[in-house]
Amino acid sequence: MNDGSVYSHFQFTTHIGAMMDEDKFDGPTSNLFTHYNLFPRSIGQILHSFEVEELHLTFTQGRWQYDDWGYPLAPSAGTGVELWAWLNDDKQQTNANWKGLTNTLSGLFCASLNFIDDTISIEPKMSFRNEGLYNVHSAYDATNANSTSEKTPRKLRYGSLPHENVCTENLTPWIKLLPCKSKAGIASLLKSHKLFDSRFYSMAVHVRPVCEDELCRIKSLELIQTITAVFDVARRDGSYDWTLSGLFQRGITQACPLASTSDLIVHLPQTIEHPNQYELSPLPAQGVHTIGSGDDKQEIAVYDLKKVLGGEPFQLSLRWENSRPKSVRSISPGFTAHRYFTGFGQERGGLAIEIYNNNLEDTEAILLDTLPWYLKLFLHTFNVEVNGKPLENQKDIVKKMFYQQAVDRSRPAVLELALNLPAQSKIKFTVSFDKVFLKYTEHPPDANRGFDVGYAVVTVPLPRQQGQIGYGGLDHLRIYQERDASLVQGHGDGDADGKDKVRLYTETLLVSLPTPDFSMPYNVITLTCTVIALFFGSMFNLMMRNFVVEEPKKTTTTGKKKKTE
Repeated sequence: MNDGSVYSHFQFTTHIGAMMDEDKFDGPTSNLFTHYNLFPRSIGQILHSFEVEELHLTFTQGRWQYDDWGYPLAPSAGTGVELWAWLNDDKQQTNANWKGLTNTLSGLFCASLNFIDDTISIEPKMSFRNEGLYNVHSAYDATNANSTSEKTPRKLRYGSLPHENVCTENLTPWIKLLPCKSKAGIASLLKSHKLFDSRFYSMAVHVRPVCEDELCRIKSLELIQTITAVFDVARRDGSYDWTLSGLFQRGITQACPLASTSDLIVHLPQTIEHPNQYELSPLPAQGVHTIGSGDDKQEIAVYDLKKVLGGEPFQLSLRWENSRPKSVRSISPGFTAHRYFTGFGQERGGLAIEIYNNNLEDTEAILLDTLPWYLKLFLHTFNVEVNGKPLENQKDIVKKMFYQQAVDRSRPAVLELALNLPAQSKIKFTVSFDKVFLKYTEHPPDANRGFDVGYAVVTVPLPRQQGQIGYGGLDHLRIYQERDASLVQGHGDGDADGKDKVRLYTETLLVSLPTPDFSMPYNVITLTCTVIALFFGSMFNLMMRNFVVEEPKKTTTTGKKKKTE
């Protein structure tokens, strides 16, 4: 990246099934989870027990900087934990299965997923569409897919925890799901001390049914595990040079023997004006591959670890002239989104969302925003501005709206919009809200810090030639890893005109609610306890003490009187 950061992406794909035809495939209720080989049994039992058709769980530390880094290879998420799943609703037990799923995943990954209850769980109507049974290897069109999926009713559940911290105790159970753990293969580079020292860290688990043939007659279940990290290599000495062992403080000595393919792909920097600014060592045996031309030109170096590893740690490095690049192609993402609070005071406030469309054509998008129940939205204050000017007819931008009113202590407020974003424009949405007075027992221990409000999600179609990380596409991953990388980006939502649906996550916010003076209850409790102690002690002393009357003792004197003369 042009700011001196190094983007690393780990991806592990495991399949189970591939023996069922279209008539016998019934998702989690089938005999798919009778026998296990490479597929982790803990995930299979969870899918089978709670009838999960599709599962997406992401742990994120930091925020992906779209303006500086472009778009990630794998779909990122906002800060904290994001969980969404499609559940089988044939027995109408979706709520019970969702609660059991969150509690079980909470124990498996040592996270606070059990706090995803009804107060923060939603069912989006337009966002987060199912990604199963669609991939680049299938000619299975959306019409047939929707017709077959109607046989079994499915429900979508979504929840997030923006304040959840990600640490080693979440990474350890994630690594245990891999066939070779961290003993061999590229997973041996996963060292928690280096991963959590990065500028951005994201860990995800994606499970979905996929097609094994072009007509989608044979289906299987696919588990994709991804880890994304952005390292600031220039933080210490200002040098942009990096080595594989220096980034992770570990080396790869052998490929995972259970893996069918084990490749290391280097997406080389796209330099301009000075083409030979860096040196990659060692060069791959088959040379550097060039894909595309002009502004879409990409250079890819691919290393087959099963061939290059011979018992010694694999050494890979990239060094620049004078340790710094002279010119690197700038990143200009087509879409960006930001969100912030407006207003002041402890009673009222406002919410503003800004979406930038830098493309030369109008684009359809979907905006999903979820607010906790203690922020009471006033929908009549909803306003739309285009390039700083109020819009008289909001239907020109907002084609469809879904609004779910919040219920105190029961469900959040949901605002979902189907938008038409004009070309090269800035669209701003504003809405006002009131802040609810909470009970003193509903405040967290750090009440004066404030309450975390989750991110908004904008789903937009991204032309594949613009690609990820600003300009690269997934084509190089499709070529060298085939199906292994094609489903992470969500090609189930891909359009026929060569576009992929990409989700943009805004910032998480911190709202300050009316907070009582918690020192006063402490003073009251102290004074009350003192008075009660004095009163109780005195009364208890009077009631329990025995009063006994004692007679004074008689004194006797003995002896002879002295004789006086």
